[in-house]
Amino acid sequence: MAQVIKAKDQVLTEEIVASMIGKYVHAPTNMHEVQTPTGGTTKVNVWFAGVVAGYEKAVIGFNYEDGSFNEQPQTFFNVHLTDGMGYILTTTLDLEIQELSEEEFEALVEEKKAEQNTPEIILPEAPKLHLLDGGK
Repeated sequence: MAQVIKAKDQVLTEEIVASMIGKYVHAPTNMHEVQTPTGGTTKVNVWFAGVVAGYEKAVIGFNYEDGSFNEQPQTFFNVHLTDGMGYILTTTLDLEIQELSEEEFEALVEEKKAEQNTPEIILPEAPKLHLLDGGK
């Protein structure tokens, strides 16, 4: 049975994020406000699931929208999964994270495949890297 790591009404802390490393997690709710092509904004749910490999913490004091510095910097967390994907965790209370067992994670993947009506989920391939050291 999935266990709640972070409830919607709970403030996100670095301790919560650090506790996810090595665990199967599912963020069914991770709401972000994004700009539309017409210049407006809309809310989107950037849900994710997988095994957490690690995280990044960013402390930003600059407001890019109006070009000024905030009195109080904002802290953002990005989680990195073992499949190479990374996700920004919303700073609002519109974030819910659950810990899954491996079996629950596999069932979730099968459920998403069925929803997409595809026999498999295709992950992006890593680009081929060309060394610039003269072939050494």
